[in-house]
Amino acid sequence: MQFPSCAVVPFTTPGGTGQALLTSAGVTVIESPPGTLTDRGVGDGSTVAQIESAYGNDHSTMTIQTESGESIFVTTGDPGQVGNGNPGGLIGFSIHDGTVGPPVVGGVPGFEYCSGNSSTSQLPTASTSEGCGTITYPETGVVASIDNLQGGITCEVAMDTAERYLIDTSLSHAGNTWSAEFDGWLCSVLTATASELEGHSLECADRSRGISFQAVP
Repeated sequence: MQFPSCAVVPFTTPGGTGQALLTSAGVTVIESPPGTLTDRGVGDGSTVAQIESAYGNDHSTMTIQTESGESIFVTTGDPGQVGNGNPGGLIGFSIHDGTVGPPVVGGVPGFEYCSGNSSTSQLPTASTSEGCGTITYPETGVVASIDNLQGGITCEVAMDTAERYLIDTSLSHAGNTWSAEFDGWLCSVLTATASELEGHSLECADRSRGISFQAVP
């Protein structure tokens, strides 16, 4: 998927799908598939403490907050320069409920690598605006279209996730946005006012994998 200053190339391994980010300098960032561990035996599913223990002796480690959520990174360079040309080795991990996601080699989840050095933007992901199908909100009967897929996920995955969020009675929902977390996903509905402003009525995202979709309107 082409962006003004880079391209995102999905790749598949026996463990799942990841992404490589290419610039004129070559491959600069690799988002590894679910279940990936580093050569030190930590990664997807590890705790923050395990990351710090594995790398704390010979790397700088830092936990930061981005718009995409909390992340931790380890680097052999200056941690203050991460996102601004950090010259050392760099591995980042998203943090969710005390555990981390798959390693991001050469980058940090929540950083923008295609259009500048922002430390508060989500990693670029492939997207499609082609509608996948419709869902019906059980309580209102309102019909919405699954659309705005991000990260190269398939329509089948998006539809299955949305339908489970809406009809699976075993899920625990909270707040006026009826938010629910399951299988790495966080789904929520917007209030009527927010939906009118944002142009969509539901959003599901798995920040650790950089994937999301919406229901419109």
